[in-house]
Amino acid sequence: MTRYLLAEQVLFRIAAGYPDVSENVQLIDIITAIPQVVNAMLKAQQFSINMPQGETIPDNAMIGTYENITVNSINIGTQKSKAILPAIPISLPKNMGVYQIYNANYPDSPFIPLQRGMLSLLKTDSLLTDILGQVAYEVQGKNILFNKDLPVYGITSVTIELVLLDISLYNDTDTLPISADMEAVVIEQLVSMFERVGNETGIVNPYTNIENQPSKSLIK
Repeated sequence: MTRYLLAEQVLFRIAAGYPDVSENVQLIDIITAIPQVVNAMLKAQQFSINMPQGETIPDNAMIGTYENITVNSINIGTQKSKAILPAIPISLPKNMGVYQIYNANYPDSPFIPLQRGMLSLLKTDSLLTDILGQVAYEVQGKNILFNKDLPVYGITSVTIELVLLDISLYNDTDTLPISADMEAVVIEQLVSMFERVGNETGIVNPYTNIENQPSKSLIK
């Protein structure tokens, strides 16, 4: 979903059909408002961290928070589970684009991130294979693989924080970092925001600013 496509859907809803040039609300108005709505929904906050060995991060990076991301068991007997990334984060060293994952009930206890292949490697170490009872995860493409079957422990969803570019920096045709279920919410919020803008009646009210007009007795 792009800013332009979102704006088109919102305008179609507001105009109750195909909009024309006389509409009070235009595409550019909605496109401009989209970053505000998306940033608020993602509870966006600036991202700043000192990277090792002189590595840098893109300017205007932010952290977006995605709540209620479903976790599913992989297969009975594997004792593992997985979730799907709600958006593609900025590519950073050591998969730091996936900033944090945690149980929403315990935001101060994030899960342990592991590099690709570490879960398989730890299987060979009988002492560390259980990560001392902690929940760990690997990022494999768009999938997040957990070392435990979280639904068995009553965790059916998690909160994921991703490092993204500021939404205002996305072009009108760039794919936005929002999940499919968030698209409908963004559209509804934008419709609610702009449908209160009524169409012009063409009638001029000469008394609109009468209180602010200078008194005739003061005019020389």
